[in-house]
Amino acid sequence: MPALPAFRCPRPLLFGFSLVVAAPAIAQSTLSTENDYSKDRHTYSGSSCAQLSDTLPPLEPLSDDKVHLSADNADLVRNGLSTLTGSVRVRRGDQEITANRIDYDEAQQRFIINDESVFRSSRAVIDSQHAQFSLNDDSGLFSDNSFTLLTRDARGHSDELKVNGDKTAELTGAAYTTCAPGNDSWYLEASHIHLDYDAGVGTATNARLRFQGVPIFYSPWLQFPINDQRRSGLLYPVLANTNKTGFDLREPLYLNLAPNYDATFTPRYMSKRGTQLELAGRYLLSNSEGNLGYQYLDQDRVTDERRTFAFFNDRSLLSPNLSMELHYADVSDPRYFEDLGSGGSGNGIDLSTDSFLDRSARLTYNSPGAYSLQVLVQDYQKITSSLTDVEDPYRRLPQVLFNTQTRNSFMYTRAGMSAEYSNFVRDDSVQGQRYDVDPYLKIERDTISWYSKAQLDYRYTGYELTDTAAGDPNAPHRALPIFSAEYGLRFERMLADGTPQTLEPRLFYLYVPYRNQSDLPVFDSGDPDFDFTQLFSRNRFSGLDRISDANEVALGLTGRQLDPSTGAVKASASIGQLYRFEAPKVSLPGEDAPNSGATDFIGEFAYNVSKNWGTHFVVQWSPEQSEFSRTGMAIRYRDDYSHYFEAAYRYRRDLLEEADLTAMTPIYHAISLASRWRYSVKDSQTLDSYVGLRYDTCCYAVDVAYRHYISDSQGNMNNGIYFQLELKGLGQIGSGFPNLRVDDDVY
Repeated sequence: MPALPAFRCPRPLLFGFSLVVAAPAIAQSTLSTENDYSKDRHTYSGSSCAQLSDTLPPLEPLSDDKVHLSADNADLVRNGLSTLTGSVRVRRGDQEITANRIDYDEAQQRFIINDESVFRSSRAVIDSQHAQFSLNDDSGLFSDNSFTLLTRDARGHSDELKVNGDKTAELTGAAYTTCAPGNDSWYLEASHIHLDYDAGVGTATNARLRFQGVPIFYSPWLQFPINDQRRSGLLYPVLANTNKTGFDLREPLYLNLAPNYDATFTPRYMSKRGTQLELAGRYLLSNSEGNLGYQYLDQDRVTDERRTFAFFNDRSLLSPNLSMELHYADVSDPRYFEDLGSGGSGNGIDLSTDSFLDRSARLTYNSPGAYSLQVLVQDYQKITSSLTDVEDPYRRLPQVLFNTQTRNSFMYTRAGMSAEYSNFVRDDSVQGQRYDVDPYLKIERDTISWYSKAQLDYRYTGYELTDTAAGDPNAPHRALPIFSAEYGLRFERMLADGTPQTLEPRLFYLYVPYRNQSDLPVFDSGDPDFDFTQLFSRNRFSGLDRISDANEVALGLTGRQLDPSTGAVKASASIGQLYRFEAPKVSLPGEDAPNSGATDFIGEFAYNVSKNWGTHFVVQWSPEQSEFSRTGMAIRYRDDYSHYFEAAYRYRRDLLEEADLTAMTPIYHAISLASRWRYSVKDSQTLDSYVGLRYDTCCYAVDVAYRHYISDSQGNMNNGIYFQLELKGLGQIGSGFPNLRVDDDVY
């Protein structure tokens, strides 16, 4: 059975009673098996603390199981008590004991040490004042000792430590920390600790966690990790105080049910809203993976309503050729996430980009080199209160897509066909079925120095509609040919210093005759952004409800400069323009069709100035109006010493103008600064501002931050104060901080 990936989460505290308070956000115990559910963050993390064991020479295990003794002097007594003195060294397997004097009881197969000694193995180093070690069961008893755990870069001391032959250990009057010797910034002390190396867990009774000498946690019984294995138990609690929820406390309980599935149960108390319960889980099977969850608030004290949220996601391979993808989500009301947050159960909800919950089932059958067939059933639920019903997307009940192409070519020519059947459903709107068939011939040649391709289609689209307006047809249709041709060259040269440069001119021609499409509904068509890729598109609309007439040519030029040592692109520049010989007549309702003649110039430029500095620019220049229609630019700096800087600017004429600044840098020894400011120049308003300080050492880190940001679709602002304490090697108390990275597509 496959095992789930390691958790990026606080280490569990098993069934302990927590008195600690934490910072705002959810302690995530389960993450979705889909990697794109998680966002990258820039963090500063110090390395582990140096321990005394780091100065010791490596201990090479012996090839046999015999006991090897060495000493300056030896007083040997058969079947009695022998004494070894002067630089005594006892070795067996991967274990070693060194001391100035060791007594050996041959009858009991036991070493007795009444002097300072050092015990070493592959798992620990123990320095004790009194010790006994049995050869019969490989057990040892060490009194008044200090120890270092090699598997965790941790250390501690105890009144008594017993090492058992079954890879367990017992400590009495013990303390444990990952801080360097001489630094007890935090430590866990307990009356008794049991360590199980196979299970990877330590169990403590009467445990107290101290930070800077102040007790911040107590539990009569708890467990903590001594390796990276997952285990059931309480995660660190999370505390917040917000305008919408009031005092907000979560206490997640992680359940490691099996190597390939687990769950997290999270009670959540909100002083303004009430008590919410959440259960979330994930699974990973041989041919499928997924996650699911349910949140329940019986009665919201503000809205006086029951509020719930459920989700389920699954990806499965039913056969070598057949796959299935399922997404389901249901929320009790559109304001659920605005009021209560998206939660931390891996549901993938991001209110900054998501307006709807996806409910879909998709079956895909691929016959390599022959055909593919896809069946989709899709519904949506609105989660943004500001949208009207008419803005809801159409449901597809169902959509069937079919694509095929001849396996081999004849004279570089292949024949193919794409077809679609869709049934679009939406209340109080035109509804109906759409049929689309697109047979085509495609010619392609590709060589080292040039390529060419051409395609001729004949596309037929028909509709069977209901709920149409009076006088509108119920069965409109459209049929039209489409022809496109593209030709490109590839030039390459070497500069005097050995740097490769490439130049790639590209010519694209498109012809589509005009067909009046005003009687066709608009189910899924839209007007995408006009960018460099769109210059070479075969339809200026997305979807199939509108096919633009066209008689146009596009010319593009791309140049690249490569790093001769790595082959990576050091600099790239692209520029292109579209020229329409005739003005298109097809348009979306309420929009004007573009004019004939030359369009705006589209340009892109990226340059990695050095290993640390990089720039990226995108521009859209209107020759007719002699101004920029759209611009975007960013400059980034990053080095190996936790310095990061990014400045970005976005402009779209009559739509937005924003500036975005991000900076993260150490400012003094272990203190680092992280900040971000997003500002709308058009509206003269701050969209998001954030400033945080991090104090980072090898054994703990403290984060404090303040954030002022837009919190919902109505544009309401909210303030947040964040605090996080990370005890390295043990866990963190608090929450993850907002993602500071500017989106890759900042334009």
